[in-house]
Amino acid sequence: MDTSKEKTLQGLLMELVHNYFLKAYNQMEKYALHPGQAAVIKEVGKNEGMSQRELADALHIKPPTVAVSIKRMEKGGFLERKADEKDQRVTRIYLTDYGREIYDELTKLFKENEKALFQGFEEGEIYLFKRFCKQIIQNIHDTMPENVKQPEMPFGELCRRERK
Repeated sequence: MDTSKEKTLQGLLMELVHNYFLKAYNQMEKYALHPGQAAVIKEVGKNEGMSQRELADALHIKPPTVAVSIKRMEKGGFLERKADEKDQRVTRIYLTDYGREIYDELTKLFKENEKALFQGFEEGEIYLFKRFCKQIIQNIHDTMPENVKQPEMPFGELCRRERK
């Protein structure tokens, strides 16, 4: 078998990620969100009242990037910020009523997406795929320099550029 015409594993992974986020980006347009903002809604929905720092840590992005997203999402009516009752220096993030509606819709959408993605897979295959993904992620972290820079540009901005 001539493997030179086959895609490498890295090529397949990149194609998978690209196509998944392209699909997600198109699905998020209905809500006037980009995929990164959907992740914010999902995280805040699971942990209402978290601080901006906690949100940044949970999403593995820099606090200034989170601050920009929160500001935009506040203007869009998805989130609201409130000062912590015990420590006025800390800002807590909550979903608005509209944000909760979107959270519920996104939860349903993500479940449907996962079901469609793994259609035709056996339960054991899905388990193995998850295990492989976790190991790949760990391998990436293990081989990444400690001073690695995270891009300042949110992923949604990358998607918009790609589609033009």
